[in-house]
Amino acid sequence: MTDTAKRIVDTAVILFNQRGFVNVTMRDLAQELGISLGNLTYHFKRKDDLIAAVHQQLIDERNAMLEAVQLTPSIANINAQMLPLLELYERYRFFYLDIMEVMRSYPAIAERQHEHIANQVRYIRAIIDYSVSSGNMRPEIRAGQYDSLAETVCLMLTFYLSQHTIRGREGSFYDDARKAMWNLVIPLLTEKGRGAFEGVLKSVKV
Repeated sequence: MTDTAKRIVDTAVILFNQRGFVNVTMRDLAQELGISLGNLTYHFKRKDDLIAAVHQQLIDERNAMLEAVQLTPSIANINAQMLPLLELYERYRFFYLDIMEVMRSYPAIAERQHEHIANQVRYIRAIIDYSVSSGNMRPEIRAGQYDSLAETVCLMLTFYLSQHTIRGREGSFYDDARKAMWNLVIPLLTEKGRGAFEGVLKSVKV
């Protein structure tokens, strides 16, 4: 991506966050950038192309964070990486606030988002399995319990920003989101797990 294209994408994210992506036209974006509409469409012929580039940038940033987490599959590391992940969601807040509209309007993005969610659920489930095998979490008491937990944690992290906004909550949603996730996990910890994660639990004041 050229420097100009990167500037266009970053400015589009700002405008989409401010106004909602459906309310921003290519002309609005060109005006905000101080360039001609022709110059803008040289880089992105249609708004569809621009949205695809924005989403690809989001995916690239998100994957880089998840790869860092996967280096050490521990819940302590997950907690440390959760804040930058939530900050990423806020940086692209328009996508998560308008996610259904984006997915309806752009099937290719919807397909990639479906794939990402499935991968994220699988990864969370792997973290749970790691915690059980290391003695930090109790084995599930019925089949499918931890599949449901993995899906719930994924949904919570993905949609907590929109719920925070819908409920009219003020201030940062980061601590609330992390606290909500840990409140799901704490009852499932073994005595060893509670000791191992004592510092993590204190850090989010659950």
